[in-house]
Amino acid sequence: MKRVIALVLVLITMIVMAAPAAFAADKAADTGFSIVTTSPKDGQKGVAVDNFSVKIYFSKEMMPTSEAIRKANEKQFVLKDEEGKKVPVKVYYSEKEKKRGLMMVAADYSNNNEKNVQIKGASTYVLTIGKGLQSTDGSLYGKNTKITLTTLNQQRSTYVYMILMVLMMGGMIFFTMRSAKKAKEKEKDEKTTKGANPYKEAKKTGKSIEEIVEKNKKAKAKQQAAIERQKAHEAELEAEILEKMRKEKNKRVSGPRPISAAGSAYKVEVKGPAKAEEKKSSKGTTNPKNQSGKKKNSKKKK
Repeated sequence: MKRVIALVLVLITMIVMAAPAAFAADKAADTGFSIVTTSPKDGQKGVAVDNFSVKIYFSKEMMPTSEAIRKANEKQFVLKDEEGKKVPVKVYYSEKEKKRGLMMVAADYSNNNEKNVQIKGASTYVLTIGKGLQSTDGSLYGKNTKITLTTLNQQRSTYVYMILMVLMMGGMIFFTMRSAKKAKEKEKDEKTTKGANPYKEAKKTGKSIEEIVEKNKKAKAKQQAAIERQKAHEAELEAEILEKMRKEKNKRVSGPRPISAAGSAYKVEVKGPAKAEEKKSSKGTTNPKNQSGKKKNSKKKK
């Protein structure tokens, strides 16, 4: 009987001692501390090499006030390359989005002593989040999570970019030449037929090509006649203007006129060689023969 009682007591003791551990385990399971989403997502390819970083949204607020907790949290993020080498990281908290539990983990080269460690293109990197990560309310993450990312192949991306640029430039040149050719053909059609293409006109109006050609000939003949009339009129005007200019240039006085014709009574005394001619004919001269100086003066006064 004593043995049975002793066994019962032992069992009771064991149950009592195991209860707190089970309660604590249930409490840890009920914390609900998990990752909601990440950017980039796990397994994503083509991640940018420059400013390599990962945004992580947790289900709890991630804004510990203790500096010691923040430093401890920073150690819970480990980034490694394909060769297993650690890449230094820096952890950032978001005051603006702390309710959404945002944290950002970025590659840090500010204190990197290993110069050969760097983010490379077309390489796979693994970010591990440790179970010791602590939220604002003190909850522990409680598990290890890995996020695998593959960076962009920059050489291939540059090659594709160059091909796209060549194609774009070729397309621009092609469409420019095509537009210029169409404009030139349109201008040629307007000059030759002035928009009256007999085939197009026949198709448009339903008339025969002969009728349209005959109509175009009449229109051209009428236009040519109008041009000829215009040219003849211009030539006539030009001849008339030239005749007027010639007459103005060749205009002369028909004959000499005496000064008396203008109403003047002034007489000019001719001296020198002209006196010989005056002696031949006294008619109409200003110095008649056999006249004294007084008579000459009296006539001048008259």
